[in-house]
Amino acid sequence: MSTDSPIVQNPNHAPGADAFLQFLVNLVNSGSQIESIGVTLQMGGLLVSGSIVSGAEYFDSFASKFASSLNTLDADTQKSVRSSLAELGDVFRVPQPVDPLPNYIHLADALFFSADGSPIAGQPTLWRGRTSSVDGFILGRLQSEAAG
Repeated sequence: MSTDSPIVQNPNHAPGADAFLQFLVNLVNSGSQIESIGVTLQMGGLLVSGSIVSGAEYFDSFASKFASSLNTLDADTQKSVRSSLAELGDVFRVPQPVDPLPNYIHLADALFFSADGSPIAGQPTLWRGRTSSVDGFILGRLQSEAAG
């Protein structure tokens, strides 16, 4: 086989993000009838399990939680902070293009597990990560034994 064949891949070149995972993220981001998709992501030696949510929902939830944690600030300042952070989700409030595919995935109620499935202590949380950092995924969420 010739080394200039298009079938030969550079072994030093890591593949980019999984286009199928990006498609699923885009489906949720587009504000279609699918509001979330339960997934478990494999990232190195860590499993991240939660529900894919739109970027708009992620930033709205993050803004609310962050602003409410600023209990030393007055209500107007908290509202201003919340509004500013929520605006980061505005890009997701319009129909999403098919190309380029999304670079980030947003999870709600994320839980973390070691590679053997043992839960890592923590409460369900919001999580944001690069789609290019996901090594693999399965449809469905892992549950900690305490939750089950």
